[in-house]
Amino acid sequence: MKLWSKDKSSLKEVEQFTVGNDREMDLYLAAFDVLGSLAHVEMLASVGLLTIAEKDQIQQALRGIYKKIGEGDFQLQPEVEDIHSQVELLLTQELGDAGKKSIAPAAATTRF
Repeated sequence: MKLWSKDKSSLKEVEQFTVGNDREMDLYLAAFDVLGSLAHVEMLASVGLLTIAEKDQIQQALRGIYKKIGEGDFQLQPEVEDIHSQVELLLTQELGDAGKKSIAPAAATTRF
C-alpha cells in the first residue's frame, strides 16, 4: 500500500499527476538509497539503537539488495510507493522487526 493513499483508493489520474515518472527515477536512485541506508544503519548501531548483530544482519541484507540492483535484477513493485519503501519492504520480509528498525523514514529526512 502506498503511504499517501491511506485507506482510500487513489484515482489513476491523481496518481499520474502527482507521481509522473518518479518510479523510473527511483530505479535510477536505488543503489544510492541502499548506500545511504548502509550508512544510516552504521549510525543507528553507533548510538546503541541497533545491536552489532542486528547491524551486521541488516547490512548483509542491504548488500544483497545492492547486488541485485547492480545486476539489473531489482524491481519496484507496483503497490509500493517509492524505492525507499521497496527497500524497507524487502528488509522487513527478510529480517522481520530488525528490517523495520533499519530504515529512516523518508519524510523525516526531508523536514526541518
